[in-house]
Amino acid sequence: MRIFPSGAPYTGVTDAAFGGESIKAVVYLDVLLLVNFLAAYFLLLAAGALGGLRAGFGRMLLGSGAAALSSLILFAPELPYPAQLLYKVGTALLVTAAAFGWRRPRRLLTAACWYAALNIALAGLAFLAVLRSGTDLVQTGNLTVYLRISPLLLVGLSGVCCLAVELGLRLLDRRKPAVQTVGLELELAGVPVHLRAALDTGCHLRDPATCLPVLVVSFADARARLPEPVQRYLQGWFQGETTAQPPPGTHLRLIPCRTAAQSGLLPGFAVGSIGLITEHGILALGRGAVAFAPQSFGSERYEALYGSDFL
Repeated sequence: MRIFPSGAPYTGVTDAAFGGESIKAVVYLDVLLLVNFLAAYFLLLAAGALGGLRAGFGRMLLGSGAAALSSLILFAPELPYPAQLLYKVGTALLVTAAAFGWRRPRRLLTAACWYAALNIALAGLAFLAVLRSGTDLVQTGNLTVYLRISPLLLVGLSGVCCLAVELGLRLLDRRKPAVQTVGLELELAGVPVHLRAALDTGCHLRDPATCLPVLVVSFADARARLPEPVQRYLQGWFQGETTAQPPPGTHLRLIPCRTAAQSGLLPGFAVGSIGLITEHGILALGRGAVAFAPQSFGSERYEALYGSDFL
């Protein structure tokens, strides 16, 4: 469902009849696109948070632009209901894919469902505002709704939806049980290394050579567990000595990493096999890669992080 603010001339004028009288609704096309762009930006932020996805600023702009353009269906001739429904489903997927990419279809579908649900929630808030303000102009077409509502109010309501999601997630995070860790075994420079790892749903690093998910290890926390040659090499790397040869028996990997604050390359190594330590022995998880971050994760319970698609 797409909501439109009130405004003035587009090129044609839409009519709504109430009590036998014809009321003309005119729309500024630039205002319409800008307001829907801003509203979509807030809703995509909230949908990404709920779906466990993050997007860069450029991708968010692309998704918001696609959402704004999709709202022009209001001015198209009335389509058959199946075509209207197909258009809404297709544009929801297109908008979320433009923002978050196609590489993770299940998470993309989740984000698209959240995006559609948040649009419906925004429509409910907008209708409530209309009822309280006493305005009586509502125009619909192709499952799209035009309301006589202030553009600033509509953008503000979109921000309220985003803020409510953020606050809800923060409250739920506080109630989460203690972090569950797993023991992992891998081999570096011919020496077995044992690490404790915790699940981090925001960890989506992948080895660019194999496209396999990457285990992220805190060098500060795990240093004492690493072989001496690996310790020296990583210490030199984080001090700027990036041209040194990696330890014998290792294969260097440079893992792209981007956070909210910065982006760069993390040093790492290809691993022939990573094993999950269980009460019945070592369960082989197959080959992979480990990347090393210089900072501590701030916990004494684990030295590594893995994403939801790692194990």
